[in-house]
Amino acid sequence: MKRTIVASLFVALLGLTLVMPAYGQDYGYTTEMTMEEYQAELQKWQQSEQDAQAKIDQLNKDISDLQSQIADVKNQTAQVKQQTMNMLGDAINPENGTVEEQLNAYYGQLDDLISQLQGLLALSPEELYQHNSEVNDAAMNLDELKQSIFAALDDARAKIQKAEDLLNRVQAKMPQPMNDVYSVMRGDYLWKISGKQDIYNDPYQWVKIWSANRDMINNPDLIYPDQKLDVPRRLATNQHVVARGENLSKIAGYQEVYGNPFDWQKIYNANKQVISDPSVIYPYQILTIPQN
Repeated sequence: MKRTIVASLFVALLGLTLVMPAYGQDYGYTTEMTMEEYQAELQKWQQSEQDAQAKIDQLNKDISDLQSQIADVKNQTAQVKQQTMNMLGDAINPENGTVEEQLNAYYGQLDDLISQLQGLLALSPEELYQHNSEVNDAAMNLDELKQSIFAALDDARAKIQKAEDLLNRVQAKMPQPMNDVYSVMRGDYLWKISGKQDIYNDPYQWVKIWSANRDMINNPDLIYPDQKLDVPRRLATNQHVVARGENLSKIAGYQEVYGNPFDWQKIYNANKQVISDPSVIYPYQILTIPQN
């Protein structure tokens, strides 16, 4: 009889535990879940696991497809590159080396030019003006490199674009021509003005002042008090100051000018106002160099 009563009490207590799982949670302690709740929770996590695995499988398939596409693109790129190299091989002079050697040399020239332009861009405007000829040489060098058969390649185009951007920034930073203004005093003449310490401290450079003021000075021996004369300090990039021993043919033959002495007439036609005889020019004359 006792055993029957004890067993009955045990079953009753177990039933209370299974049918009232939430009661203990309301008071901050944990009770066991029912079998039905356990099965429902297990099914939920099993479904989540299946969904996650399905996503993983799909992602692995997508990765495999992308890797296959990348391999195809690489193969096509390699084929195009080989075809390009074959065509370049037919166009270059083999005496100058293989296609790869000449291409690497070309890229090296572009890299050197980019480094040169970066160095010029780091200069102050005043320092940059002193390197005007170097800027002109860099521009000519870039024009020559753009004519190469290698210039159409993607890597070359990127380097050329970078060099062009740098050159534009350098040229924009270049100081514009600057003149001082001198007011003629009684007793002045060009030789005297040029010899003044705050002008050129050199009387022979009077021709500079005359060249810059031909619109108001017809006769270099006749200037008048209160005339306002421009005193050139810096020149434009398209101007040239005549040095001793130069003539128009020699100037036209400079690589930074035309590279052809027979183009001297271009300079003469642009400077008839300051050149009366094309066979006679003077040191310190300022000549305009027309664009080729």
